[in-house]
Amino acid sequence: MSFLAIGRRMAAVGCAVVLAVSVSVSSVRADDLDSQKQKIDAAVAEAESNLDASRVHARTAADRAAEAAVAAEQALAALGEAQAALADAQAADDQRAADLVAANAAVTVAEQRETAGQAAVDTQKDAIGAYARAIMQDNLPLVNFAALLSTDTTASLANRLQWSETVLGTNQVDLNNLRTLQAELVAARQAKQAAQQAADQAKQAADEQLAITTDAEHAAQEAHDAYQSALQAQQAALSEAEQAVSDNEDELASLQAQQQAIVEKIAEEARKAEEARKAAAAAAAKKAAEEKAAAEKAAAAKKAAAAKKAAEEKKAAEAAQSAVSSAGLIWPVYGPITSAYGYRVHPIFGTWGFHDGVDLGVDCGVPIEAAASGTVTDEYYSDSYGYRLFVDHGYINGRHVVTAYNHMSGYAVGVGAWVSQGQTVGYIGTTGHSTGCHLHLQLWLNGSNVNPVNYLP
Repeated sequence: MSFLAIGRRMAAVGCAVVLAVSVSVSSVRADDLDSQKQKIDAAVAEAESNLDASRVHARTAADRAAEAAVAAEQALAALGEAQAALADAQAADDQRAADLVAANAAVTVAEQRETAGQAAVDTQKDAIGAYARAIMQDNLPLVNFAALLSTDTTASLANRLQWSETVLGTNQVDLNNLRTLQAELVAARQAKQAAQQAADQAKQAADEQLAITTDAEHAAQEAHDAYQSALQAQQAALSEAEQAVSDNEDELASLQAQQQAIVEKIAEEARKAEEARKAAAAAAAKKAAEEKAAAEKAAAAKKAAAAKKAAEEKKAAEAAQSAVSSAGLIWPVYGPITSAYGYRVHPIFGTWGFHDGVDLGVDCGVPIEAAASGTVTDEYYSDSYGYRLFVDHGYINGRHVVTAYNHMSGYAVGVGAWVSQGQTVGYIGTTGHSTGCHLHLQLWLNGSNVNPVNYLP
């Protein structure tokens, strides 16, 4: 799971916890507030663990970002080299293009020279032909002169000129000019061939350079793309790490605020309970004082009867001492105390909190007896206490008594049932937040949660 996904999941958990707390704070008892605090504590511990993991991930992402920065620098250097190679290739390409233009110009000049030479030869041949016709008109013996004029190649023309020198002796100047023009024509044709060959070579060099330039352009583009990819990888790594840490820090802050709210609410409930206890104690003291005054007023008349009754009550209390306490309660089960009443480290969550009852280690399935007679007022399942049952015993010895039995495996009676002292109300279990089979016994006197051990036999 990515750290961005962990952050979203923790945010959802936080919202659920806030909703649950807001619904329950106004209506639950102190023990339910403890349960809510335990859940918040567990969520805070998980958020702290997630934040530590996010910070580790952030350091890893920072390392990746540093590697990406090095890759970006290398890609930038490669881009510079590719761009320099491209510039060199483009310069060479321009030079090859200029060479090709010059070669083509040379071909054009050579072609023009060849055309001019051919025209000069043709003109000179026309002049010699005119001279021959003039001789024929004068009936000179020049029967083979037509063959001289009919030559169609430079080599044949040179040979026939040699043969007919005696015939044309009288026009030697024209013959010499023809030979000169013929030689210039041959040279012009050779120059044209050389220029054409140079142009072809320039064209081939330009084509080859174009391929080199194209490769350089591709290399430069690839280097640019690699540089951009390296920069993007660096930015993505940093963004992911920063987002993960930010999400988990926000979640931890939210859960810690909820945790503080629960602590303050528990403290407020404890303050109210203490005030109620003091008020009840004051009322009890006042009542005791009133009863004492009334008793003292009637002491003279009832001294003998009071002494007799006191003796009888003392004898009855001593007889019942082994089974029923002075508070009128019996042990619901018999087993060792595995966790006492008061503050402790939670055996599951490892958090410091208040344990609002006493744990008695007993095997699962053992019947649980009512500590005193009374009415079953409530029974339900709690994530923290498992299956639990409440019995309202009414007033015993002037105090309103309520007991609760937790982590049961099942019920033996239903809500509204009247149970007698010692009657089975349920069975030992390990439901809810429990590490083994046991009974978590709670006791309220006049609405205040107290240590059950102090009021049992």
